Amino acid sequence: DSLTEIGYLRPGVTPTGSMAALALLRLQNQIDGWAADRLTLSVQLRTTFTLTSGTSTVTLGASGADVTMVRPVWIDTVNYVIPASSPAVEVPIGIMDNDAYAALTIKTLPSALPTQCFYNTSVSTTLGSLFFWPQVTQNVTIAIYTPQAVGVPATLDSALIGPPGYAEAFMYQLALRLCTPCGVSVPALLPTMAMEAFATMKRPNVSPGILG
Repeated sequence: DSLTEIGYLRPGVTPTGSMAALALLRLQNQIDGWAADRLTLSVQLRTTFTLTSGTSTVTLGASGADVTMVRPVWIDTVNYVIPASSPAVEVPIGIMDNDAYAALTIKTLPSALPTQCFYNTSVSTTLGSLFFWPQVTQNVTIAIYTPQAVGVPATLDSALIGPPGYAEAFMYQLALRLCTPCGVSVPALLPTMAMEAFATMKRPNVSPGILG
């Protein structure tokens, strides 16, 4: 559809294998780039794990991580579950910034329950690190809430699932990215249509602030 939109293909014509591969690569890069834009993330994922006694740091990510998940760019909320509570009671944990974490003088201070946490990513590994303070002296269940992006398609047969408004944003935004490699001039209305579709996609993800 994107190739047809820019006039590179006639309706109903199948692209060549090399062009299809290029379009897939551009789509993969597009979705990867969107993952760095908070307003494109419509899914809230809840992940639970056990923070074991004597532990203060867990890694988050794919292969080799303590907690297997898509490495989050942002973490919205971190809660601990009060041990032995029934039904389970979640208590919010404060999320520190870089300065607050650096200001902790005793980072291995022991306590039964954590009260704060600090999330850090790295350019040298695909894993993120989530640090808890104080260091727990018992096993504690942790629940983290993270916004997630649409999955990056691995092949041309991959199915992408998104809420209403995403299909047009995928098509028009990809069409813009394919104009240059296809040697096609950008159609006059395409930038406006791509911008409007992108705004429509992000609009439901805007959370208005709450007045104190």
